Amino acid sequence: MLKGLASAGYEWKYAIDNNEDCIKISKEFVLKEKLTQKNVGASADEVFTITARKKGTVIIYFFQQRSWEKNIRPVNEKKVKINID
Repeated sequence: MLKGLASAGYEWKYAIDNNEDCIKISKEFVLKEKLTQKNVGASADEVFTITARKKGTVIIYFFQQRSWEKNIRPVNEKKVKINID
């Protein structure tokens, strides 16, 4: 689960460094609590589900940025290495 900032326009995206065909990735948004008048505008966290398809090593770079901003560093980055046996 990656902390969301969608209300500020940021979204988590990813790039796969190698062996892209070894995995399948899906994403969903999850609110930690029920929306009320007090927390309207709260950002949902983003949950990525990674499913193995075949053996191999995969490196996934997750990065959080606004889609309309070009040539600007992401506000957050995560690197995940997955070994599938």
